[in-house]
Amino acid sequence: MFLTWRIKRWRLAAEGVLLALVMGFVMIGFSQRAAPQKKPLTLPIVMYHGLVKDEKFQNRYMIDPQYFEQDLQYLTAHGYHTIVIQDLLNYFDKGIPLPDKPILLTFDDGYYNNYTYAYPLLQQYHCRAVLSPIGAESVRASAAKEERRSPNYSQCTWEELAEMVQSGCIELQNHTYDLHHLDRGRKGADRQQGEQPDVYRQLLKEDLQQFNKVMQEYTGQQPLCFTCPFGAKNEEMLTVIRDMGFRAMMDCEEKGNDLSSAEALYHLHRYLRPNHLSAEEFFARMEL
Repeated sequence: MFLTWRIKRWRLAAEGVLLALVMGFVMIGFSQRAAPQKKPLTLPIVMYHGLVKDEKFQNRYMIDPQYFEQDLQYLTAHGYHTIVIQDLLNYFDKGIPLPDKPILLTFDDGYYNNYTYAYPLLQQYHCRAVLSPIGAESVRASAAKEERRSPNYSQCTWEELAEMVQSGCIELQNHTYDLHHLDRGRKGADRQQGEQPDVYRQLLKEDLQQFNKVMQEYTGQQPLCFTCPFGAKNEEMLTVIRDMGFRAMMDCEEKGNDLSSAEALYHLHRYLRPNHLSAEEFFARMEL
């Protein structure tokens, strides 16, 4: 009888160990299914500047509007969806899903032809883009009140920028207020050789604050991203924009983006869209 009792006891103990092992494996499997490893977000970004019909003004940065329309047709036909910076922040901060095959279209400098050519095409194809104007240039355009303005060289006014923002198809970002130059001893917003770090940080901060102030006055919004003039960047710049509350920064390095976290938004790379390339040829370069 005593032997029978001990055998039953051993059997119960063995069954308990077995049950615990089984439950452990089940819980491990459940936990792996409940918290899958998130794959990095693959995000292609295209960089445009101006769209001009006059061939005399076409160059590496000023392309025929027909190519922009071809791009929109290609992206639409191949299932791509245009997004803006706020969509990326909503994805990382709030877990709001992005559409399938997201892509970011960007325009630098704020040329008037963005308003005359790109804006209507974006509306026609139900697409969106990020526009980064030079703040002071748009202030000057607003003050000039030109009767005859040319898509070949004029800048957008702040009134036109505000109209595009209100439409919902354009998002504005900061491209400096008045540091977009190559003839003032520095390359865009970059730090000059020998310039004291604290002096540079203060100069950059004041310029970006001026842009933010004007944008707030005209649109009621604040920019979330800094778009580097000429792609020039440095660690001091990154410190300043972080401290000012910017959540992203775009450069001009022509490569893709694998975004594993919101931190990666400070290193967004873009492909320049040249003239005289079909949409198929250009996007093949981007491996789309």
